[in-house]
Amino acid sequence: MRSEQSSKKNLVEDIYASLKQEILWLRLKPGETVTETYLAEVYETSKTPVREVLLRLISEGLIISYPGRGYAVSSISMDEIKDLHEYRYALENACLVSAVKNATEEEIVHLDSLSYTDRQFFVKEPPIFSKHPEPTLRDSEFHIYLAEISGNKVILKGIIDTLEKLQRLMYFISESEYMGRGCDEHHELAMLIRARHLKKAQELLHSHINEVYRRCINAKDIQKLF
Repeated sequence: MRSEQSSKKNLVEDIYASLKQEILWLRLKPGETVTETYLAEVYETSKTPVREVLLRLISEGLIISYPGRGYAVSSISMDEIKDLHEYRYALENACLVSAVKNATEEEIVHLDSLSYTDRQFFVKEPPIFSKHPEPTLRDSEFHIYLAEISGNKVILKGIIDTLEKLQRLMYFISESEYMGRGCDEHHELAMLIRARHLKKAQELLHSHINEVYRRCINAKDIQKLF
């Protein structure tokens, strides 16, 4: 019995990871409809684990349910884009204050080692669709580790959730020149934390996040997400 429960749990987690990956990488576009029957066929399973996964994605705001008609991938509004970036800055600023005050040299060295992971992530081909997706380096490892340094698990979860929601937007702004500059700013931010320059670090973080927001709202293809 325990083995069966473990197998079911693993199946749900595999489907969840794969379907979420499809949404975040825009292989399932905003507004695109899916049904339990279709997904059960794709993952070669019954509707029960599929339904469980869809409920989780609904709670995360990535899927919308239309009773009697199926499901659709959620869209992103301009108001949501603005709200997400403001919320992101509020969370990351709290982490930055904590890091400048408390981060150890070992933590700063590791943070700096993650400065260029975003560039590596975006120049690679997107992960291939699979019922069992291979683990990949998360986007925004630098920002996630900055949150981990704070030691606040609630803030960490909030940042991960927010960055996941912003993932779909990153496709429209991830040209190499911009990504390179953004990664250089990661390194500079780590150095400001080491020097305990809070004000300069806050100014850089605000500029860094605001640039992402500005590029999102100005991207010519952004309407594809509505």
